[in-house]
Amino acid sequence: MAFDLTPSELDRFDRDGFIGPFDVYSRQESLDALPRLRQALLDRMHAPYDLESGGNIANYDRHLDVPFLARHVRRPQIVQRAASVLGPDLYCWRTEFFAKFPGDEGTDWHQSRNLAIGSGVAPLAATEPHARYPDIFMTLAVWTALTDATAEVSCMQFLPGSHRRQYIDDLKAMSWDQGRVNRSLRNGEKRGLFGYDIAEIEHDRSWRGRTGDAVSVELRAGQCLLFWEATMHGSTPNISRSELRMAFVARYVPTSVRIYPGQTELAEYGGQVSLDRWSPVLVSGVDVHGYNRSPA
Repeated sequence: MAFDLTPSELDRFDRDGFIGPFDVYSRQESLDALPRLRQALLDRMHAPYDLESGGNIANYDRHLDVPFLARHVRRPQIVQRAASVLGPDLYCWRTEFFAKFPGDEGTDWHQSRNLAIGSGVAPLAATEPHARYPDIFMTLAVWTALTDATAEVSCMQFLPGSHRRQYIDDLKAMSWDQGRVNRSLRNGEKRGLFGYDIAEIEHDRSWRGRTGDAVSVELRAGQCLLFWEATMHGSTPNISRSELRMAFVARYVPTSVRIYPGQTELAEYGGQVSLDRWSPVLVSGVDVHGYNRSPA
């Protein structure tokens, strides 16, 4: 396939827990699309979640109602690389935006082996060992920059190889406080976790001595990177005077995974939404398991 990861790229991904950047759109395509996309997001007639009760999570999963995002999560430049890692039968199960405005704090270091940060409730359950990764199960994230993401404008950072060790226990519940946003410091730098304090769920504090090994990954608008959610990651503050950083993250799992098992609601970041209008999106291969609901 044209966009499969090569054997050497797969080896590097296995070693580091992240890889990129890769081109998804040209820079001009991405910059031209963003104003239209932001306009489309204002129409919430078919949005899956309620704005009033959803709070910060109300804009999760807009690929379910916005055509541009529905096409994006199926882009071969993304899906073929994700299938190189996870296998050919794939669901996109969650998406979200990450905006960093001028002066916004960076995202504090964190990892999430279960995608349960905040709620402490695991939204995923593997039903069989993965052929390539039999000892671990982790969600694959594809982070696409819709604007330029530089060191000065909130680029992503990673601790290479940290996906092999658990530093954070995201199955522990955390207390959320909107007052923490843009008020936290990490080594003298503005960094926070959207109202959470990662120290509440630290399992192993030794990662703190590794931040000097951090790798910054700058992306131009229209490029993406892939990473395990279990890789320690964060982002730099937006210290620019006028530049917005907008990113869109799509998360993929094999179709053998149960998604939101037994759950009817999602509660995170001070919001709570019903999952009645949620469904996974089959982006590659087939689902022979039938564990998850079909799109309406």
